[in-house]
Amino acid sequence: MNSFYNMWNMDYVQQQANAQQHHHEQQLQVAETARKLQDFLDSWDKIEPQYQSEATVGCCAVLLNYMKNCK
Repeated sequence: MNSFYNMWNMDYVQQQANAQQHHHEQQLQVAETARKLQDFLDSWDKIEPQYQSEATVGCCAVLLNYMKNCK
């Protein structure tokens, strides 16, 4: 069906609005994730070399725990 005629179909309009809202929310989540990754990397730069292996072990433990709980 032509999208022009779908503007009168309220189910179609609602589906499109929901899809746009979902897309917008996901775009915001992507931006937030990128900012948090930058914060993580900035924090990592502040760790002195003699403590970096300890930080690596800690991060690996977090990743392992995440993967165990991932579905």
